[in-house]
Amino acid sequence: MTQRFPSPSGGPAETVTSTPATPSGSADARQRHALAYLSRFEYPVELRTLAAYVAADEGNVPVEAVDDRAREETAIALHHIDLPHLIDVGVVAYDPESRMVVATETAPIGRYVDVTDGFRSFDPA
Repeated sequence: MTQRFPSPSGGPAETVTSTPATPSGSADARQRHALAYLSRFEYPVELRTLAAYVAADEGNVPVEAVDDRAREETAIALHHIDLPHLIDVGVVAYDPESRMVVATETAPIGRYVDVTDGFRSFDPA
């Protein structure tokens, strides 16, 4: 599905292409990446920071290699598509004004991601 949304940073509207979550409630890859990252912290994380780590995981590159465009596109998708779904299933809390997101205390994150695995994979080849 392709949708146009205002940029989370207040810039011009962006086009986002996504695959809706399945009716069973299973998270797609971006949502699993976000949950894996959020499960490491007890405090809120800025959307921009979360987007950088999710984009790095999706691209299998170090976070330092994520450019501003990829970070912004990921932030838009998280803000408009993925975080609302994760809020609905009760695993994250998100403040759109401050752009801060955190895993909920009662989040059964292990149901969605294997949090015992390494933080992220990186294949430098």
